[in-house]
Amino acid sequence: DLTDSAAVDDLRREVTPHAPRGLAAIVHLAGGYADGSPVADMDPGHWHRMFAINLTTAFQASRAFLPLVRQARGTLVFFASAAALPGASVARGAAYAAAKGGVITLMRAIAAEERPNGVRANALAPQAIRTSQNLETMGTSASYVERETVAAWVLWLTSAASGPVTGQVIRLG
Repeated sequence: DLTDSAAVDDLRREVTPHAPRGLAAIVHLAGGYADGSPVADMDPGHWHRMFAINLTTAFQASRAFLPLVRQARGTLVFFASAAALPGASVARGAAYAAAKGGVITLMRAIAAEERPNGVRANALAPQAIRTSQNLETMGTSASYVERETVAAWVLWLTSAASGPVTGQVIRLG
């Protein structure tokens, strides 16, 4: 449970002996979306859930594993969302969009703070990714980004080829 700081610290202690040279990359893919209500009618629990699974998990993983990423002069890749970018339709999705906007701000802070340590941080901001769950909930008429496209971007951002790239948000779709 990446929302639980003690559990994340336990995971770091478990991983550390297996990473004597540090971690070359952390890809934060934890998160999720659930339809919300208009802000005036929103259950505060929904707001808190969206922040917990999307932003708190990104913070906890970053906080816990940055020492290992520093050791390898590695990179962090975060998953934001096109919903957090200017011009997105966010009606009934304010909690999700705000949480993903927070992920972008967290990524930019880490990119600036860790650049002197040789650590890079970037974010992908896809539209909906074509998965069976998204197809089931959003239908076939929605605009999707293919999983292979997303994977290719993750591979590039974690490769030496993207060495000069840090603090960037890459919109997919």
